Amino acid sequence: MTRIAVLAALAIGCTSAREDRVPEQVPATYRDVAASAGHVSHVGKVPCEDCHGETGFAPPPGDVCARCHAGKSTPLHPGIHAPACQDCHAFGAGEPVESPCMRCHDRPQDGAHAVGAHADQPCADCHHAHQTPSLAPKPCTSCHAAETTKHAGLRGCLDCHRMHEEKLAADQGCARCHSAQPGELRVDDRALTAGHTKCTGCHEPHRFGKVEVKPCASCHRDQPVLAATKHTACTTCHAPHDDAPRPCTTCHQEDVAHPKGDCIGCHPPHSHALAANAKAVACETCHATEHHATAPCLSCHVAHAGKPKIVGSTCATCHPDPARTALASGHAACGGCHLAHGGKPVATAALCSRCHADRARTTASTGHADCGNCHRDAAHDPKEAAMACETCHVAEASSAPAGHAKCEGCHAPHDPRAKPTSCATCHADKPKTEHGRLVADCTTCHRAHGPNGSASPPACASCHKVAQLPGLHSVAQHAPCSACHTAHEAKPRSDRATCLACHRDRENHEPGAATCAGCHPFARTAATR
Repeated sequence: MTRIAVLAALAIGCTSAREDRVPEQVPATYRDVAASAGHVSHVGKVPCEDCHGETGFAPPPGDVCARCHAGKSTPLHPGIHAPACQDCHAFGAGEPVESPCMRCHDRPQDGAHAVGAHADQPCADCHHAHQTPSLAPKPCTSCHAAETTKHAGLRGCLDCHRMHEEKLAADQGCARCHSAQPGELRVDDRALTAGHTKCTGCHEPHRFGKVEVKPCASCHRDQPVLAATKHTACTTCHAPHDDAPRPCTTCHQEDVAHPKGDCIGCHPPHSHALAANAKAVACETCHATEHHATAPCLSCHVAHAGKPKIVGSTCATCHPDPARTALASGHAACGGCHLAHGGKPVATAALCSRCHADRARTTASTGHADCGNCHRDAAHDPKEAAMACETCHVAEASSAPAGHAKCEGCHAPHDPRAKPTSCATCHADKPKTEHGRLVADCTTCHRAHGPNGSASPPACASCHKVAQLPGLHSVAQHAPCSACHTAHEAKPRSDRATCLACHRDRENHEPGAATCAGCHPFARTAATR
């Protein structure tokens, strides 16, 4: 009978050695399992009750297969499941009639990888379930005769390919061998980067000769390079199996890199804008706020010598006159006042106080806080006089008496609020006179300059009242004090010559007397003669 006929018969009964089996005893679920490989192989050849028992259709016991197939070995499935024939020979519903291996081996099984490549090929071509050896693969060339390779391996195709690997898995497997190869054959994991994820991106499968490597331009068609005549070959900078390009100093040892980065920070190797002339990007790209007011950066900085210290000789390249005159002023270092990346400085107390803190402190609240008001260009030319005091102090300068025109004679330039120099510094004899002993402050009668104070000494009578001076002081002819007195004499003149200057008629009067005041007193109440 054909299989279809058998199945049709079983739908209404069971072919069995027993004649009393009735169709009603066959379960309706048999229709679901009848087409399985196990039932197709046994129905019509083995009585149903040999597997299912005498009563009904109970599930067969686990060792049922061994009753007939005791001599069958299972080298492909050793271990705790052997000889579980039903692992491969299915009797259940929905199981495939042919190629049962992929029921389990489409996923990892007990340490065996999932079958990827060759999953659509008959497993029995290489695997023999009940034979020893169980694995007897066919030569790869029996199917892949057209694939040739110059790759020198020991196992042929299996040097690169694993029998049941996933599709294209060999692309990632080169490092399995090449990470341990000597010399130029050694390629480690660095060869695979974000842009080169598989070896076959450059090496075509089965063609690994150097002359057969794809040119870089096959993928990198639009990559201009700096100084095209020197960097035409990509491998000049990029080692084929290294993810990072060679450092520029490999060839440019004499060029010192920028202190804050590497060469490509200024020289982008594949810039469209710079490739034609090999120029660097503008310094302002990074240093937007750091620049001289007018000069290009390279006027002071050497591109490949690191960051230079700005010294006088550098500034003198463009500013020869200020640099020359400043040499003898104590301001030879331009950076003491000037910021290399700032504008022209203004001589303020804040700037000058870096070195002249004591002077800036004393002038801060006196109206002289701005050093530039007096010192126009003293930093660059110390021989040039500071701004004259009369520029601002017109009234004082115009009213200064002779001998007092130089303000520094009495005033400290950087501490104008300090007490002026004492008059006795220059007029040392004056404090010894009568007035010097009686009046400590010269300004009582004199002023150094206007607008305040007395323009001329006050009249003697402002202090010496005639009514308080008895004797000859009360005589009208003696009213001009200067006739007998000078302001800074040691004591009043009372010698005979002084009196005879007016009293000539008394020349022969008591010629032996040295002074007239012996008889004619000025300070007593006695009557005058």
